[in-house]
Amino acid sequence: MANDIFMRLEVEVVIFTVVEHATLQKLSGLGLISPEPELLGDSAGLSLFVVTLQGEGDRILPGDAILPDESIERAARRIAHERLGISLKSKLRALKAFDDPKRGNDQRVISFPFWGMVNFEDLKQYLGGRDRVGLELVSSQAVMADFDAKAGLEKYDGVSRFGYRVMPNTKLGIPHAKHLTSEIASGRILANDHDDMVFYSWRELRHAFASKLDPFNYLSINPLGDEFRISDLQEFQEVCRGEIVSRDAFRRTMMKEESYLRKTMQIDSSASRPGKPANLYSLAQPPVGDDSSS
Repeated sequence: MANDIFMRLEVEVVIFTVVEHATLQKLSGLGLISPEPELLGDSAGLSLFVVTLQGEGDRILPGDAILPDESIERAARRIAHERLGISLKSKLRALKAFDDPKRGNDQRVISFPFWGMVNFEDLKQYLGGRDRVGLELVSSQAVMADFDAKAGLEKYDGVSRFGYRVMPNTKLGIPHAKHLTSEIASGRILANDHDDMVFYSWRELRHAFASKLDPFNYLSINPLGDEFRISDLQEFQEVCRGEIVSRDAFRRTMMKEESYLRKTMQIDSSASRPGKPANLYSLAQPPVGDDSSS
């Protein structure tokens, strides 16, 4: 006779955001940023984070069981609202199902993760609280510099604290292979298999910056504001992809007529930004939200 199987269907939500270093410094000491801002380096730029909650022991992703009367995407939006306070208007994309038979303790758990990105300005008011809503670093200039110092960044097809992929080398017989936190010295960051959910979500996030694709429309957010420097956009791409791109090649691509940018008549000469005064740009079309969020 077959054993009875008690199954739980749930959704985890992987929500990314990018934050300026100066903003992180203001949150230092509150226990909401991991690692603490002083360990992120002294760069004045952006860092990529994933939103986490305090679990019974380690930090976890927001998640819950799927209700009988809701779709899995509706469950993802409900969970973001109930656990984080966020009413998501940005697009959510589904990952593969996580169905390892060892996931649950006393019952079989099958999870359907969704991922998306939010502007930090829409998130910051919900940090802290009962569940200690916080941010876990995914990638930054300091993370990339550390990989570069150890092995050379050109050997990797994107790096992050949640894993990385090694570029293939046919001469040395090295395949194009991924490495998760369960396989690297730094070890696991979040509880359960949530590290893997963040890793695979991050790998899909990188697609937003592929070819001539408009990343703002793909993600349905604009974290850079109404006007920004080309260098701001390059840094946004670099921390999201976990790799450095050529400055000159990037500028040439963005200056093409079919680019999703338009040049404004404004110049940024603020003392808070390094370098010479620079032209400011804006989006030719604002990003479009997801109608299914209503």
